[in-house]
Amino acid sequence: MISPEASNAGILVLGAGLSGLGCAQQLPGAKIYEAQSHVGGHAWAHPTGGFHFDEGAHICHSRDQHYLNMVFKSAGKVNHVTTSNVVNRRAGKWITYPVQNHLHELEPAERTMALTGFVKAQIERAGTEPKNYLDWCLNQYGEFLTENFYARYTAKYWRTSMEELATDWLSGRLLPAQVNRVIGGAIGRQSDDQAVFTAFHYPSRGGYFSFFSQLYQDLDITLNARAVEIDPRARSVLFSNGLLRHYSELVSSISLPTLVGMIKDVPASVLEAAGRLRHTQLLCVNLVINRPRLTELHWFYIYDSEIEASRVSVVSNLGQESATAQKTALQAEIFRRSDESVDVDQLVENTIEHLTKALGFTRREIETVKPVMVPHAYIVSDLQRAAAVEHIHDWLHSQGIHCTGLLGKWKFIWSDAAFRDGVSTAQTILRLK
Repeated sequence: MISPEASNAGILVLGAGLSGLGCAQQLPGAKIYEAQSHVGGHAWAHPTGGFHFDEGAHICHSRDQHYLNMVFKSAGKVNHVTTSNVVNRRAGKWITYPVQNHLHELEPAERTMALTGFVKAQIERAGTEPKNYLDWCLNQYGEFLTENFYARYTAKYWRTSMEELATDWLSGRLLPAQVNRVIGGAIGRQSDDQAVFTAFHYPSRGGYFSFFSQLYQDLDITLNARAVEIDPRARSVLFSNGLLRHYSELVSSISLPTLVGMIKDVPASVLEAAGRLRHTQLLCVNLVINRPRLTELHWFYIYDSEIEASRVSVVSNLGQESATAQKTALQAEIFRRSDESVDVDQLVENTIEHLTKALGFTRREIETVKPVMVPHAYIVSDLQRAAAVEHIHDWLHSQGIHCTGLLGKWKFIWSDAAFRDGVSTAQTILRLK
């Protein structure tokens, strides 16, 4: 009888992120090839100044108990936060998140315009099906909140107009407005239990990657192996180091446009569809401040256009790293489209200038400044994405290539969903076998 390891020996997985992990775990004997010098993909954490900085904001808010049991065991000690401390910053003032539920914190004139716009939208736009993200926000929040908060944040975070964005990415990320909460919040303070990610989990040590670090131990992984050419007819993959490997099944968790670009004899229509896919790149400005507990916040959002950072995480308040007793760790996230240039020095300077004012520390107290570029940050879920992805996936399926995860499916999904998608891909392969 052939062992599972021998049966799966011809299966190659490109990418050792969370979907690659989930897939390979179900396929003993499968081989993972990772372009980077480490596993983890976007879940990787960078050690700096006594802290571990993730590649952008990462927290665990999964409700999948099996998944939670698995990642908690890997991390060991976990910090369970029951009530997140999250605010918005606009024009030098702090506003409780989400803004639509705390209109009493706006100036009286703005509060009136926000509430009037909200009520008007509930009457005039009731039952209107949104064609895009702009329509959705106008339906939910009205003109004032859309123009002064959501449109401004979209310009910074997505670098794409609201009219161009679809609505298929919103579930679990943005809150539909509730009339009683909005009106009540215009009168006085309301409970924050409607906020996204009210409760979350985070490893005490080692950053977000600690949730997964122990799960890679028994897998066959080759690092520093970047795929450069795929020949579906020969069922082979050529790597940048000259290594050539043949496969029985090929699973890709790498960027979908990158995958298409390395396959031989791709039809013009598939290349054209891949060219329509967009994503953002991310500059993480990681700071270690030589003063403890600068703030009790977990993270905050910034709406001002002159401040390049969209979101700032107080990394030292997420876990329980040993350096927390003496220092504060901050991570500012600055987004650009993949086709935009990035002036790292200018963006770092802008970040420091504004964060010193917002949080009240001095440049002399900055112990470490470490910028980190993340080439693939988020998938831009524009109106072209779904049709383009479907066309590409249909052709890849005909070539016997399986795509999985955030970058493989080219879909904005959470970490637990990425892991489960890898598991699902493996199960599909086993059924086919």
